[in-house]
Amino acid sequence: MFDPFDEQKSPKEKFFEIVYNANKNLVIEELENVFERLAILEILANECYGDELEQKVMEVKFNRSDELEDEEFDFYIHTMANILTKNE
Repeated sequence: MFDPFDEQKSPKEKFFEIVYNANKNLVIEELENVFERLAILEILANECYGDELEQKVMEVKFNRSDELEDEEFDFYIHTMANILTKNE
């Protein structure tokens, strides 16, 4: 049984539990929103950094890994909350 307050699981693990168990149409809708936002951010990043984008991505990945991990956790939680809210 899924427990959103289970502190033994990471936000990523909880997210995937929800994705596997929630209404398929709601999950698809939310993932479409995620990919749309990702595409928008990719366009904006390319406009700002052009050919240097991949270098900037790698810099963040290696030099700001703690901040990146925090953002990923927040993103999993936000997306999970959107799915759960619509699933009720």
